[in-house]
Amino acid sequence: MGKKKASDIVVQLFENWGIDHVYGIPGDSINTMVEALRKKQDKITFYNVRHEEVASMAAAAYSKLTGKIGVCLAIGGPGAIHLLNGMYDAKMDHVPMLALVGHISSKLTGTDYFQEVNTYELFKDVAVYNKDITSAESFPTVVNQAIRTAYQEQGVAVISISDDIALQEISDQTPQLSTLFERKLPGLIENDLVEAVKLINEAEKPVILAGVGTKHAKKELAAFAEHISAPVAITLPGKGVLPDEHENFIGNIGKIGTKPAYEAMKSSDLLIMVGTDYPYNAYLPDQAKGIQIDINPVKMGKRFSIDVGIVGDAAAALSWLTEHSEYVPERQFLKICQKNMATWNGWMEEDLAKTNTPIAPQAVMGAIQDIAEDDAIFSVDVGTATVWTTRYLKVKNQDFIISAWLGTMGCGLPGALAAKQAFPDRQAIAICGDGAFSMVMQDFATAVQYNWPIIVVVLNNRQLSFIKYEQQVVGQLTYAIDFQDIDYAKFAEACGGKGFRIEKYEDLKPAFEAAKTAGVPVILDVTVDVDAAPLPGKIVMDEAKGYAKYEMNSIKENHKLEKMPPMKDVVRRFL
Repeated sequence: MGKKKASDIVVQLFENWGIDHVYGIPGDSINTMVEALRKKQDKITFYNVRHEEVASMAAAAYSKLTGKIGVCLAIGGPGAIHLLNGMYDAKMDHVPMLALVGHISSKLTGTDYFQEVNTYELFKDVAVYNKDITSAESFPTVVNQAIRTAYQEQGVAVISISDDIALQEISDQTPQLSTLFERKLPGLIENDLVEAVKLINEAEKPVILAGVGTKHAKKELAAFAEHISAPVAITLPGKGVLPDEHENFIGNIGKIGTKPAYEAMKSSDLLIMVGTDYPYNAYLPDQAKGIQIDINPVKMGKRFSIDVGIVGDAAAALSWLTEHSEYVPERQFLKICQKNMATWNGWMEEDLAKTNTPIAPQAVMGAIQDIAEDDAIFSVDVGTATVWTTRYLKVKNQDFIISAWLGTMGCGLPGALAAKQAFPDRQAIAICGDGAFSMVMQDFATAVQYNWPIIVVVLNNRQLSFIKYEQQVVGQLTYAIDFQDIDYAKFAEACGGKGFRIEKYEDLKPAFEAAKTAGVPVILDVTVDVDAAPLPGKIVMDEAKGYAKYEMNSIKENHKLEKMPPMKDVVRRFL
């Protein structure tokens, strides 16, 4: 029986679990683990990013795209703190992550030493598994359990390890730990399914709300919707679970959603929620019965009063309901929804056809659509970019990822890095506002370093435009939302990539076509109309009152009327 460093045994355990890469930044309190990774670099690649937040955001995005555990690494203290944003993104979007965090020497713990942070307390809220390593002998076993728990609970596991412990030698028999794992899901209860079928057969105006929990059940969702002739609305992270051009599709709900989805919800007599914990109940039906399908029983009836809860896998539940419910060849309610959606799509086509300069952000979405490959991965940032992409990009077979529940700005670039690393043969497009991109822009250099030819589209309006809208809609005057201009195209060139500065509409198409074939990381810096307003799909009375208050406050304080969106667009969404 021989001995090996605990760090080497843990890295072997990573390999046994199928972990083939780690994002992070090395440093004194984690360098023994980095050294172990160096010795295994033919099996596990260490990607050295520029900021630890990007490491954790990329790990979360990798997990969203693949279902595999994302792994990130940082020193203790400041490095550990920087990881938190991506860790919360993984927690709130329910994907598995392992964070390996350094710690000061075990002999100095508790002495208020340089960079000492109580990492256990720091990560207590974000983690489903959170352990400080107290002995080299327990290190592999704890890591094994951390990975297993992250997968089962679909959350973040954190291991804090002092470098001196990782350096110690232990028996080389320790890695004989089982990595066999199958996530256990609750089985369907037939009585619940039978009760759901009764409600479905009785309903005249059923609406399906599909979330990210149906991403693995796209065929089953489409078959069920077609079988009962029901319209399908989607949540933000659920974009792509049903093709945008499917005849039953009525778009997103909420402020970023469509007017047809809002109207369908408000007139529905049965809401069928599948794989979603949608938080904004104001956009759900006021008077309707409810069915909810989710793998987590805790979520049943959390947002909407339901009559039947089906705990289990969405694909299995939808297949059963399709088989046992009555076939409805056509439904008048669906026809009305389809007519409304055709009108909405006509409005969207008008926007996409805008050829003015300053460039309309909607026209940029059209340019993206023109170059997007059938299996492209869209990594979308938070802000007005979210509105334009969800509303104007037609997703069919592509993947669409975003920081859905945390809603953190700066997620677009890390998501594209992870996409290109995970799927090198697929096109990866990040779509960001300038405010969000400038938070993490340093890691465009990471794409250059590792030869990941991503395309980053920056909607550059030199302001925090979604925050401007948030201020206006409650009647506040806009404040502290403006930036000085940055030429992101020149920045791309300085990093070793390629950049295009696009200021005129006629330059849009040639630049995007050149970016598609560049073969290197590209930034498309598009100066877009600062007055393009991300209007809600349906403007409700409180929002109308807020805009009116905003204008009155402007007259009172600035002695002028502010420029408002075109009256045609406002009236369409209000009436």
